[in-house]
Amino acid sequence: MDFELSEDQVMLRDGLRALLRGSCDLDHVRATAYDGDASDPGLWEELAAAGWPGLTVPEEHGGAGLGPEELMVVAMEAGACPLFLPLVTTLLAARAVAASPAPAREELLASLASGARTATLALSGSPDEWNREQPATVATRFADGWVLNGRHDFVAFGPRADLCLMEARLPAGGRGLFVVPTDAAGLTWEDLGSMDQTVRRYRANLDGAELPASAALYGDGAADAAVEQATDELRFALAAESVGACGRMVQMTADYAKDREQFGRPIGSYQAVKVRVAQMASAFERMTAAVYYAALTVDGDAEARSVAVRMAKGATAVPGTFVATQAIHVHGAIGYTWEHDLHFFMKRVKTNELLLGDGNASNRRIADAVL
Repeated sequence: MDFELSEDQVMLRDGLRALLRGSCDLDHVRATAYDGDASDPGLWEELAAAGWPGLTVPEEHGGAGLGPEELMVVAMEAGACPLFLPLVTTLLAARAVAASPAPAREELLASLASGARTATLALSGSPDEWNREQPATVATRFADGWVLNGRHDFVAFGPRADLCLMEARLPAGGRGLFVVPTDAAGLTWEDLGSMDQTVRRYRANLDGAELPASAALYGDGAADAAVEQATDELRFALAAESVGACGRMVQMTADYAKDREQFGRPIGSYQAVKVRVAQMASAFERMTAAVYYAALTVDGDAEARSVAVRMAKGATAVPGTFVATQAIHVHGAIGYTWEHDLHFFMKRVKTNELLLGDGNASNRRIADAVL
C-alpha cells in the first residue's frame, strides 16, 4: 500500500499550489473573503482555464477523469490556501452526477468541466449525530416534476454556487438526489454567519420549490447508496482540507520559531518550543496517513469506505484543533490577534471538525462497524 503521492500527483499538487499562492495569497484571502464579498470571478476564470473544475469529470464529458486521490490533493491545497471558491464542492458534485444514470448528465458535466457552472452539496448525513434540529427535506412527485419542501443547514457557498446537489426523502421511502438551481423559485438562502468566512455557510429553505422531472438524478427510484457515497466523499474532502490547513500551520510555526529571537537566540532552540512543534508535526503526519488511506477506499467497498472515511474525519478532528492551538501558543501574543493569518486555518479546521459528525461521532460509528 503506497502512502506517497505519485510523480504525476506531485506535479498536480505543485501546479495548483503555484496558482493559488500566486493569485490567492493570504493578503488576498483576507481582503476578499473577510473584508470583501468572497467573490473573485478572475480567480475562478484562471482555475477554469487551467482545467481544475473538470478534474473529476470523465474524459468523454470534457474532464480529466481523475479519481479520489487527485481530489484529495486538490482539497489539501484548498485547505492550505485557504480557497474561498467552490472548487472542491464542484469536483464532488461532478463525481456524484457522473455516477448517476441521469439522461441530462452529459450537458451538466460539460458545464461543470468547463467552469461555466459551479456546484455545492446539501447532504444531511446522519442528523442524529451532528444536527438533530434539522428537519428532513421531502420531495413530492407531481405530473411534470417534483416539489421540494424542508431545510438544509450549513450548505457551503449556498447561492454563491450555480447548482446545489440536494438530498431529499422520496414519497415511497428512501432518499433521492436532486440537481437544484440555487436561484430556483421557492428556494431561499439564509447566511448563517459561520466562523470560517472563506467557506460561507447557508441555510437552504425550501417552500414549494418546483423542479422538472430531470432534476432527480435517479428518477423515481431511491438513491440511498449514492447519497451515502456522496456524503462519505464530502467527509473525506473536509478531512483532506483540514490536513492541508494543518500542514500550512506547521510550516508557518516552524518558520516563526526559527526567525523569532528571545534572549539572543531563536525561540526554536528552546526545548519547550521544540516539543510543541514536534508534536504538531507528529499529529500532522498521523492525520495525513489516515486521509491517504481513506483516498484508497473511496471507490471501493461501501463498508470499508465508510470506516476509513470516519477514521480520517476523526484523525483530523481533535488533532486538527490541537495543531491550531499549539501554533497560536508558539506564536505568542501576535498569534492571538486577528491580524495574524493563523486564524484563517484555525477557523477552517475547527469548522470542518464539527461538520457531518465530530471526532466522537466518528469514533462511535467506527466502533459500531468493527466491534
